[in-house]
Amino acid sequence: MSWVDDVKNSIPDHAKDIKLNLDAVINRSGLDEVDAHACALAAAVMAGNGELAFEIGMNGPLMGTPEREAAKTAAALMGQNNIWYPFVEMTDDANLKGLPPQLRMNAISTHGGTTADRFEAYSLAASIVGKCHFCVKAHYDTLKKEGYTVEQLRDIGRIAAVMNSVAKVLNS
Repeated sequence: MSWVDDVKNSIPDHAKDIKLNLDAVINRSGLDEVDAHACALAAAVMAGNGELAFEIGMNGPLMGTPEREAAKTAAALMGQNNIWYPFVEMTDDANLKGLPPQLRMNAISTHGGTTADRFEAYSLAASIVGKCHFCVKAHYDTLKKEGYTVEQLRDIGRIAAVMNSVAKVLNS
């Protein structure tokens, strides 16, 4: 049994739509299987549900892959960046915008141990949950230039939305 089945079985009846959406966005995504699961992991980490993130990382196609750690790395960095960049924009201070953030982000240059486009996809999923307009736009545009279709980008958004809801339902 995969983590999807285990999680679906734990979702209460009041969230039946979410249960059905979970199966659809993970098992019938236009993304590669590993990427769909890694985007789900990044979204679950970003949504703050450690039990869900553990389930995804340990019971599915991410076991033994560098993508498992890359998804968690993307979520960790986006947890920081999804706060920093909106803060800078909200201040509307040209002096602040001109300063370097002086926040360590070295894992971006190594793509968290996976390919650049995969790391971007995981960062997009996390940033959607983090609701950072700046980061979502940057990752979306980069992936589009890398050849991702609008349907694949939509699927990353669908995964992020459903995983955010699953995380919240299971936390309640």
